[in-house]
Amino acid sequence: MLLLTFGLLAAVLGAFNLFHELHSKQVDALYSIIAIVVGVVWLACIIAAFRGNPIGVVGTALIAFVELGVVSQGHFSSTAGAIGSYVRLEGLPVATALMGLVLACVLAIMAAIAGWGHTAEYSRQRETLPLLIVAVIGTVLAILEATDNVHLAGNALPGFGKTSAEDGAFVAALTASLWLAGGLWIARMRRTGAVVIAIATFGVCYSFVTLHLAKGGTSLSLIATTSGLIWAVIAVAVALLAAASLLAALVFFALAVMPPRGSNAAPAAPATQRSSG
Repeated sequence: MLLLTFGLLAAVLGAFNLFHELHSKQVDALYSIIAIVVGVVWLACIIAAFRGNPIGVVGTALIAFVELGVVSQGHFSSTAGAIGSYVRLEGLPVATALMGLVLACVLAIMAAIAGWGHTAEYSRQRETLPLLIVAVIGTVLAILEATDNVHLAGNALPGFGKTSAEDGAFVAALTASLWLAGGLWIARMRRTGAVVIAIATFGVCYSFVTLHLAKGGTSLSLIATTSGLIWAVIAVAVALLAAASLLAALVFFALAVMPPRGSNAAPAAPATQRSSG
């Protein structure tokens, strides 16, 4: 189900991005035709993967990996299609779509790897559900905050500090991907999921401090003035959710590595055997 969800999301965002690349004349008609053909094959692989076909799983992950590489090279590096220039031509929503595309491709690849050779299992454990809900909300808000940082960088403000808009947006998308991945898999892989959430949320908290609270960063008041109050609220909300998730993940990890109660109890003495005869 995860492979289907993120595979379809990646395909839709890829088509959205292709339309704007063609509109801004960053690609030609031949490239667009090839991309559409690959997109159709991608959809076929996604459907086949959902039906349990291993070739579909491999095809979905492989095309997602290629798409991730193409997008990274085309828009998250210093090229003519760099995200800063791309936004000036096509508008700020393309930045959100690009980061969402990175997230969808990463999670589609991870879902394919996690599901390879394993049947889908539904976890009935409910204690990790709040972490998943917070991860979903936090991921969406983190992408939106990074979108505003791209906007700030386009206005000659340190939206990502000393980091370029391309590098900052890509790191933000990867961090959001890890956060959501940890929330999705912590129910089945408690320690691994907790570690992934802790790493991602620590990165979010660290970025908030260095970008918005430390000297030389973009203060929340400046964000409210330049972009609007809602964007300052989003930045604070992301940091609060990340801090709460970080603490919860550390608690879950500690509980997972602690030995169960009674494990240190002395073993019972063996029963005395009666001698025959």
